[in-house]
Amino acid sequence: MKRFVLVALLLLSSVASVGGNLNLYFGNPHSHTSYSDGSGIPEEAYSYAKEVPDLDFLAITDHAYYFAQDLPDGRNKLAATIEAAIEATSEDFLSFVGFEWTATGTGHINVYGTSDWTDRVKSDLWQLYDWIIEHDAVGQFNHPVRDFGDNFKEFQYSPEADLYMNLIEVGNGSWWENDTIVEEMFSAYREALRKGWHLGTTLGQDNHKPNWGGANDSRTAVFATDLSEISILEAFKKRRTYATEDRNIEIHFSTEEAFMGDIVRDADRVELRILIRDTADDPLEIVQIYSNDGVIANFLVDSHEFYIEMTTNIEVGFQYFFVYARGHDGEEAVSSPIWVERSCPIHLYNSAAFPESVKPGERVTLSFQISNLSSEEASSLLQIENLEGIIHEEIVTLEGFESKIVHLERTAEEHDARILFLLDSVPYSSTWLEIRSSASLNVLVDRSHINYASDEREKLKMLLEEMGNRVSTADRIFKVGELDTIDVLLLPLPGVGGSFDRLKILMPQQSNIIKEFVMNGGRLIITGTGDEISNEIISSYNRLLEEMEIYATYEKAITSDAVELDGIVFDGLSVLRGESGRHVYGKGEILLFPGDPFTDNVIENNKELLDQSFR
Repeated sequence: MKRFVLVALLLLSSVASVGGNLNLYFGNPHSHTSYSDGSGIPEEAYSYAKEVPDLDFLAITDHAYYFAQDLPDGRNKLAATIEAAIEATSEDFLSFVGFEWTATGTGHINVYGTSDWTDRVKSDLWQLYDWIIEHDAVGQFNHPVRDFGDNFKEFQYSPEADLYMNLIEVGNGSWWENDTIVEEMFSAYREALRKGWHLGTTLGQDNHKPNWGGANDSRTAVFATDLSEISILEAFKKRRTYATEDRNIEIHFSTEEAFMGDIVRDADRVELRILIRDTADDPLEIVQIYSNDGVIANFLVDSHEFYIEMTTNIEVGFQYFFVYARGHDGEEAVSSPIWVERSCPIHLYNSAAFPESVKPGERVTLSFQISNLSSEEASSLLQIENLEGIIHEEIVTLEGFESKIVHLERTAEEHDARILFLLDSVPYSSTWLEIRSSASLNVLVDRSHINYASDEREKLKMLLEEMGNRVSTADRIFKVGELDTIDVLLLPLPGVGGSFDRLKILMPQQSNIIKEFVMNGGRLIITGTGDEISNEIISSYNRLLEEMEIYATYEKAITSDAVELDGIVFDGLSVLRGESGRHVYGKGEILLFPGDPFTDNVIENNKELLDQSFR
């Protein structure tokens, strides 16, 4: 045991030498008062927070659009809060102020370090970024969940804003359960990192009731030189933070030359040093190390202390690492990253290919974002390789702080299973394509006409993919050209449900697209339904058949139960007058079924039909 303690102390010493003269503070950077939509006044909030155990600081961040109305005594609300913070700050407790910018459909952002404010009336997201830059402020992405919008335009990256948007909440909440770090926010954090943002992790209680900082044990931990507003904001800017549901867990994360939140330049390898300590009665259960590629190391722990030194090679031009920890009590903590990047200011992020499953000869779109992180014009050699060699090469020149999303179209080849993106011969990222057999099929299942049986197609999708095919769904009305790469279109008759029957009607423009699809060699499969639908809806599908000179018509539903007919089990059955089965139209064909043989409920009985219909 003495040896363990000695090694741990030695490691802590090496971590501390990198971190310099830093102290660890725990606090709550997100709370509200009656100056917006919370309770109490700032003086009460700071007074309350001072008495909360293991709480070193509190930031009041009221919603800025409430500041347009002054207090009854004529004072501006933000100025009054700043006065209260100055008065409440003591040697062992920091009171400071920010404001929360909120925009429905976009998200919420906390801004720290200003005596001025802006709100959603004065600024949209891009104008807010400019405002933060102009005021040399600190920005924080708040509670990144879809309930508040599109997560800041899907975290669209801005290199200059990245210098000032320094923080992101991976947890938020003032409920007593203390389960504040949630998967949706954690995933959003990882998505923002993938898009290029350099962000430190935080956790705000977001108090709207008079329980400022004391609602639960959730905290933001900050490494700073001292407990002053200048030092805490400087630590925010440097991302020297971690988010924790445990109010006293210590996480020390460093390399030989960098501390949590830092950027290392041009390293071929780094030694990650991690020390985590909690109280003796609060053991850890799991520690994980994340990188761009997900979890790269996983440790099961049964102690209140954990340490590791792990050397890893750096094989790409933009890499990051962060630490996740969970205790036996379920409480979680997430560190800020350490980045390892090449010194050239141009970087490439978020590469992708669409569609991900293609046949040789089909069109595929390669996309990525490329950014210049400096204020001066810069150039790099962009190269894209497949398994055989370079398929694209160009010199890319970007103006200062320019960032753009690039889409490159190409015809898929057999060697495109892996696409590698490089800058100046340095690999950045790769994306993988499924290159299928030329004989495989692209199958599209229509959901755009509120044909809800399409929600019961998991087995169909699995079986078709096992056959080597690709299955996708049309969730919106398809447009001219969108069926060009489709081999089979499954068009179930609509059933009950949905708010607007009008959306279930097959409109003339859709009929024309489908006719052209079949005429050019596509296969159309129409299935009946066991649900009663209006004559207007059924007539629109019958009109399509008539225009293709198929003398068959669908009529009323017979049953919604599974029923066997001519050796086929249908999930519901309609009256189909005329000849069912296979019909030729142009170079293609139409398959008509009186019911639906391809739902999860019955498809296991129809393997032979499945094979015949999708070959």
